[in-house]
Amino acid sequence: MASLSWQLAQRYRKSRNSNAFIRFIAASSTIGIGLGVAILILALSVMNGFELALKDKLLSVIPHVELQAVSDPIQNWQKKIKPLQQHSGVVAGAPYIKTNTMIRSGAKVKAAALRGIDVQLEQGISALESFVVAGDLTEISEHQIVLGKGIAEEVQAKVGDEVQLMLPQVTAEGKLASHKHVSLTVSAIVSIGGQLDYQQAWVNINALGAWLNYPQGAVQGFAFKIDDIFAAPLLSRELGNRATDYVYMLDWFRTQGHLYNDIQMVRSILYLVLVLVLAVACFNIVATLVMAVREKQGDIAILLTMGMPRSSIVKAFMWLGWLNGLTGTLVGGLVGLILAWQIEPLFRFITDLTGFSLLDSSIYFVDYVPSQIEAVQVVTTIGIALIMSLVATIYPALNASKVQPAFVLGQR
Repeated sequence: MASLSWQLAQRYRKSRNSNAFIRFIAASSTIGIGLGVAILILALSVMNGFELALKDKLLSVIPHVELQAVSDPIQNWQKKIKPLQQHSGVVAGAPYIKTNTMIRSGAKVKAAALRGIDVQLEQGISALESFVVAGDLTEISEHQIVLGKGIAEEVQAKVGDEVQLMLPQVTAEGKLASHKHVSLTVSAIVSIGGQLDYQQAWVNINALGAWLNYPQGAVQGFAFKIDDIFAAPLLSRELGNRATDYVYMLDWFRTQGHLYNDIQMVRSILYLVLVLVLAVACFNIVATLVMAVREKQGDIAILLTMGMPRSSIVKAFMWLGWLNGLTGTLVGGLVGLILAWQIEPLFRFITDLTGFSLLDSSIYFVDYVPSQIEAVQVVTTIGIALIMSLVATIYPALNASKVQPAFVLGQR
């Protein structure tokens, strides 16, 4: 009887004698489900892409965990950092000193965050060298500085040019005393993306310590790379408790966590909105089948009179409605996969064609639309759409099986 139900559903589906309005509602339900599935797959893939770009780009430069001295600089840091580097979950660690400064080149002046680093140790916690667009970052001497691309553009400096730094000098009581002026040569320009290019500059850690009157060999804090970035808040507390100095416990969630939270929030909103779109499309399946049952009451009554089981009637109309959902889901899934696969070159083509980009590189850490297709999400999306389509057929199909042949045929 399953075969008979399938054949009956196929005959009703292909019939051109049905009401044109019913055919329109059926087509709209198929298109609605297809659009919902396609957009959901595309949107989730783009959100995955932004999350991956955040991890591989921004978090490859920004320390995952930092321990920063509260008042006095950390002395004898080589001995103090070793037990922290050996902590479970820590990949590598490096010292740093940071301060705010003004960078001047000619008549151009730009405020920036200045970070003193040891290039060799920094390579263990940061992929900064891979973002160099001009110059060389294998070493930073005491007379050199590395600029973010945005800063270099604003002060109109390039590799080999000389820039002046204005550094704050603080008294023993913590009050601002004066400023120190230092002339440095630009050795490299780094382009990471987003606001970091307009805020950050790097110099030799020993030189910065001397400019800020730190004791010989003292540093301001330790920066760490960890193997699980989402364990950063926990690891920062564990490392802080093991530190022998009085330190602030910082992690990347404090500075860049809003980006990750925004991605997750948009992902949740997309789930909700697009599932509601699918629900509306499935409601159209209900409406289509209800009208189809009313139109085919005579046929149903004759089939029941001829001995067709009521369960077969249920299956026939469930097949009839589910085929609309199945068609829309499969076509929508295929379209969504193609769009997710080609969204990056398509976005670049539209940007090149119009000369306008929705992602300004001076604001966002990427100037393109990244995409990463997750098989589990695709299967889940398609599965949910198919289940919702199937559930939508149950009520109208059960109503079809409740048709009373004597009553229907007696009216004819």
